[in-house]
This record gives sequence, structure tokens and C-alpha cells, in this order.
Amino acid sequence: MTSTRVLLIDAFNLIRRIYEARPDSDDKIEEVIQASANSVTRALNQHSPSHGCVVFDSHDTTWRHLLYREYKQGRKPTPEMLLNNVSRFKQVFSEAGLQSLAIQNYEADDIVATLAAGVAEKDGVAIILSSDKSYLPLLSDKVRVYNHFEKHEINRDDVLKKYGVTIGQLTTLWAMAGDASNNVKGVPKVGKKTAVSLIEQYGSLKKILNDQQAVGAAAKIRENRALVLRCRQLVTLKTDVELGINLRIFRL
Repeated sequence: MTSTRVLLIDAFNLIRRIYEARPDSDDKIEEVIQASANSVTRALNQHSPSHGCVVFDSHDTTWRHLLYREYKQGRKPTPEMLLNNVSRFKQVFSEAGLQSLAIQNYEADDIVATLAAGVAEKDGVAIILSSDKSYLPLLSDKVRVYNHFEKHEINRDDVLKKYGVTIGQLTTLWAMAGDASNNVKGVPKVGKKTAVSLIEQYGSLKKILNDQQAVGAAAKIRENRALVLRCRQLVTLKTDVELGINLRIFRL
């Protein structure tokens, strides 16, 4: 059994869920900070990692915004109460034993994905603590995704049941049908049901794009080749971000 188990916590996914579950009050930020610290401590006790870190978004312009100006447009902004207290969250996480990490112009998702890929490559196990579906294409024997709020480790069967496709086909599904949570619209008039049907028929986006005899929805995908490829790029996490760090600094 590998001795390297790395817990990777998507900071704002955790903090915002806790924040939104609590009613407004004069002490709300104190309650959110304490509850976040308690959640991190529980996660450490539950998963018994050898390494771990909490990854924050920098909330700046990312490569996805440069590629697509409407990326995440319309999404409810992160509350100022949380943004103004990032240093306090980092402090309580540090007191729990976890360092924090953020890299300018990259979302936490890409940083976590890069860390997870590096751990897996070295035969370790990465445990991603998040309810964000964007991590699901990373699932493998070496990369796990745990929904802290539902107390459930997501597996391949969960993905197939919920989305109708395999882990490896998720980005193709979102590229064609869109990803509303990030304002990635996908190909016009191609919804989830149609996209799943095309994936069942062809198996991959490449085969759809290469089918010169395509008709119907498949032909529409081919007509929107540049769009669907851009959408797939937007919904695919990077695993090659230049982090400039060594995993050793996150040893617990």
C-alpha cells in the first residue's frame, strides 16, 4: 500500500457551501471560519493523509477568461465577506496543519488537478475534497474525489448513473451539451440527451468530427467544429500548471 496520500481541498468550494448553509447574522463570518476549520480537521482525521494542502482561487483573470470572455458570466460572485477574510481562513487551516496555495491567473481546479496528476504519476493517492463536478474526469485508482457534505466518495458507477457516460467521456458531453455552471454554452440545440446519444453511437468526439457522412445532430457538431473544440478546452482541467513547489512542503 502506498505511503503517500495527499489530501487536496478546494478552499472556496468548502467555504462557500458552509457560508451559504448559514443564515445571516452578526457573527456569520466567525461561524463560517470556525465551521471551515472543523471541516478540515474532520477531513484530516477521516482520510489520514501523509500530505495535504488547501487550494484557493485568486479570483483574477484566468486563461479561460482570455479564451472565452463570457466564461462564468452571470455566476453569483464570491461574497465580499469571504474574500475579505481569506487570510483568516488560511490561518485556521494552518493551525489545523494544512498550508494554503494559490497561483495567479489559475483557478483552484487546475492547481488541484496538476497536484493530483503529479501524485498519481509517482504512484501515490490523491484525495480531492470537493463537490465540483469538474474533477470527475480525473477519477482513477490513484485519484479520488470525496464529497465532504454528502460524506460520499464518488465512483465510476455514480458518474455513469448521473451523466449517462463514462469518466473519459465527460468532457465530450459538456463540450457538446454545455456546462451551465460555468456559462459554457456548448453547441446550439444540442442538449444532454442528444449529446449522450451521440457519445453512445460514436464513442468519442474525434469520431464524430471525422464522420464526413454525418447527418442530424452529428452534422451540427461537425458544422460547429471550432466551437465544440473550444468548449472542450474550457471544460478540461489543466494538469500541467507550473507550480514551482515540491510536494515535500505539504508533508503533515
